[in-house]
Amino acid sequence: MHKSIFALFALVLFNLGISFAQTSEYNLSEEDRLYTKVENIQIQTTQGEELKLSNLYNREPLILALVFTRCTGVCSPLLSNLKENITRLNPKLKFKVLVVSFDTADTKVDLNNYAQLLGLNDDERWVFGTTYQINELIESVGFHSQWDSVTRQYEHDALLVGINGNGYIIKKLIGIRDVRALEVMLKSIHNEFVISYPLPHNNSVLSCFSYDPITGKKKLKFGLFLLLIPALGTIILLVVISSQKRQLRK
Repeated sequence: MHKSIFALFALVLFNLGISFAQTSEYNLSEEDRLYTKVENIQIQTTQGEELKLSNLYNREPLILALVFTRCTGVCSPLLSNLKENITRLNPKLKFKVLVVSFDTADTKVDLNNYAQLLGLNDDERWVFGTTYQINELIESVGFHSQWDSVTRQYEHDALLVGINGNGYIIKKLIGIRDVRALEVMLKSIHNEFVISYPLPHNNSVLSCFSYDPITGKKKLKFGLFLLLIPALGTIILLVVISSQKRQLRK
């Protein structure tokens, strides 16, 4: 019987090892630039306004989305998902969504057409705009993009940035997220208390579980194995002692 226990112990170790190896490549961070102030850039909106970013977040907390209108990838799904999630929230919640193009080739006309395509051009909660200070903005929020000359597309983060009324980055969401994640972001940028935890990363070797915000999957990690060592060791020891006693009686 003790051989079966040892086999079970080895199997648990093997599975946890696989999980650890799979998650060690995970390197998304939603904590980068948190609690730092967003660059107070100049925005030109599709409604013809020219204003500072602070003019927007001083009125209401902001959710910032960075996209480009020629995007054939995640831009439209990101905004459509955000639009759908917002319809499920309390309509009395006060906040704005600011959509800024990080592609300098985009014009206000391009963005206005893009807003119309998404059915958001007449929604007062949404503001679409361009800026000549895009580099300062993406640097201040930790947004990453890279031009692919073959596909003629940007490889970029699907990122939402929550900015509170003082201009500080309070919450970031990477990937297509559900309405619960959006609710947490809104509580955060309204300075409400939210229980938080760091996302797993390559340095979180001793964590018990990992969570992938894109797939929503949770996996066991090496830390759980460490917690189980005393219990498993005790069980194995008891089995061995019991087995030896039976052999001595024979």
